[in-house]
Amino acid sequence: MRRFANLYIVLFLVDAGLSLVDEILVAASAPVPLLSGGRHAVSYAVLALSIALYACLGIDRRLPKRVFLPMVLYVSWCALVMWPLSAVVGRDALGLVAAAGQVLLGGIVVLLLRDSGGRILLSTGKLRGPLFGWRNTLVFTAVNLLMLPVVLVFTAMAVADYYLEEQTAGFLRLSPIGIYMAERSYHRDVKVVRLAGMMHIGKEDYYQELAGSMSSGGTIILTEGVTDRDRLLENPFNYSKLARVIGLTSQEAMRFDGRLIDLKDLDELQPGAGGPGKPDIARADIDLKNFDPQTIEFLNVLGNTLFSGKPLAVALAEYNAWVQENMTPALIAGVMADILDKRNAVVIDSMVRTLKRYDTVIVPWGAMHMPAIEAAVLEQGFKPAVEQERLSLDFRTIPYAELWQKWSEASAGE
Repeated sequence: MRRFANLYIVLFLVDAGLSLVDEILVAASAPVPLLSGGRHAVSYAVLALSIALYACLGIDRRLPKRVFLPMVLYVSWCALVMWPLSAVVGRDALGLVAAAGQVLLGGIVVLLLRDSGGRILLSTGKLRGPLFGWRNTLVFTAVNLLMLPVVLVFTAMAVADYYLEEQTAGFLRLSPIGIYMAERSYHRDVKVVRLAGMMHIGKEDYYQELAGSMSSGGTIILTEGVTDRDRLLENPFNYSKLARVIGLTSQEAMRFDGRLIDLKDLDELQPGAGGPGKPDIARADIDLKNFDPQTIEFLNVLGNTLFSGKPLAVALAEYNAWVQENMTPALIAGVMADILDKRNAVVIDSMVRTLKRYDTVIVPWGAMHMPAIEAAVLEQGFKPAVEQERLSLDFRTIPYAELWQKWSEASAGE
């Protein structure tokens, strides 16, 4: 056990040093591929050994927990992208901060382990007494069982935040207190594009603040919203009921104060003619008939199950039964192509057209659309300028007790 613990200490310190040097070189735009490859190999080894060493802490009572617990927990935290610190530091600097923190922790470990002879590794004399003790194992197990729900929730939120930030280019961020939506502006000469990430439900004051910030003349707002002129949806989606259940407001409740226009008449319109401080507002989305028939079928399944008003357990059972029978990778790819790619193409084309007539174009669309739209903005020669975040959904205001009571009553009734 002593040799294994010493191996872990050595690899932890080596990993810290390699990571710091590698991150400094990357920051200086002088990366060394061989160094980066070696650093990652050592990092993966340390992560794997951390799991094994943590289990050993519950078996070998002699291992100093004040030394190894901080090391194992730090490695685990880094594996979760240091959430939620990652929101404050930013992804670009996160690796350097993590490496510097590991070097600092490694220095503390060296000070704690160093003996009068200058040795920093565990010697036989430092591991005294019997290896196993029931009290150590029982206390270690009890503490882990108590902390397990917290760890699972923390891990789930960290993973979810990483996935959502990757899928939305950082326009949506999950924090311990709620969901934040980002708004970014881009400048090119006198032209300005504002991209505001959206979600279907959120706080009422979030939508009010966002709508209020977009009231200005010489501006056009390109809104989203798939139309259904041929009434292909059997049960149209309505997020209002879901929003009310958890004390929130749906995106449909957001109202912009401006002049409604049709992009078909764009060349004949005079920007800002709607009145002082009044932006023009245009729908820049497609009609449902442009979707593939399989996508329409899938949307109807969603509407007739999850959005039908049926008891949640019944709706989920019906939806899962359809998914197991019909869902294929090809269908998923087709649905995503319709819901994201086709609609992105329309709003990007609308943005390019309106930039010829308006100085400011605002695009308040769903966060999942933002990576493609932002890429198109940058391709037009715009440079990032200001970014701000708004708290869209506050976990602290959700009526958890009321929701649990409703769920319990529904389950009892079924």
